[in-house]
Amino acid sequence: MRLKISIILLSALLLSSSLSIAQEKTTDGDWQFNLAPFYLWAISIDGDLTVGTDKLPGNIAPTIPIDVPFDDVFDNLEAAFIVHFEAMHKSNWGVLVDVDYLNISNDFTNSLGLGLDVDLEVTLAEVAGLYRLNRDAHTFDALLGLRGYRMNPEVSLLRGPTLTDQTQDWLDPFVGGRWIWNFAESWSVVARGDIGGFGIGSDFAWQVLGLIEWQPFEYVSFLAGYRALDIDYDDGSGSDYFKFDATIHGPVLGVNFRW
Repeated sequence: MRLKISIILLSALLLSSSLSIAQEKTTDGDWQFNLAPFYLWAISIDGDLTVGTDKLPGNIAPTIPIDVPFDDVFDNLEAAFIVHFEAMHKSNWGVLVDVDYLNISNDFTNSLGLGLDVDLEVTLAEVAGLYRLNRDAHTFDALLGLRGYRMNPEVSLLRGPTLTDQTQDWLDPFVGGRWIWNFAESWSVVARGDIGGFGIGSDFAWQVLGLIEWQPFEYVSFLAGYRALDIDYDDGSGSDYFKFDATIHGPVLGVNFRW
């Protein structure tokens, strides 16, 4: 089964790297803050969703193929709330917080010819501490944090029984780094990578992000790039078995406010 959910999300997303400080500014206070409330992320989810159910006809394995068409996104998006906040102290210690909620639904026919009604509700939350090192035009942030997930994929046959309606909650520790290169006046390259899970929540999870950041104004910058988050998680057994093994990826555009 290939799970392919393509959506356009007008909001901030779980993107700690996008809140990087492309240029170090001198401020009167001890803290510098970043808030990213506006993002455009063209998301695709490619992977496998497996549920412990025997309700599919024809003795088909409980891995359910799903396709939510990209061009139907605005009809399918029922709710979204996403915000990112970051604070950096002059001692080079900082903290970042992301909260990301999304609910989409759609009726469609999958590759097996089955009519399906899908309602996917996802909440992601991330909190991390960071420590910053500066050298000339280069900045490196070490990251250590926790990423929490809540996922409820409700899948039903059209005019038929519910195939799965399981809420899954889990928590992943992660470690990573972020590199920022201020290669020209008002221009920077940002790259982030992290790994997590380690069998504590997900079996394994990784994330990579690359961005170009342009800061034409003191308090506003604009970002463009690409982000991918891969999750391999399974839990339960028998009729309660749940497995989500997918990569969430896509280009991003954003606006970041700092003060």
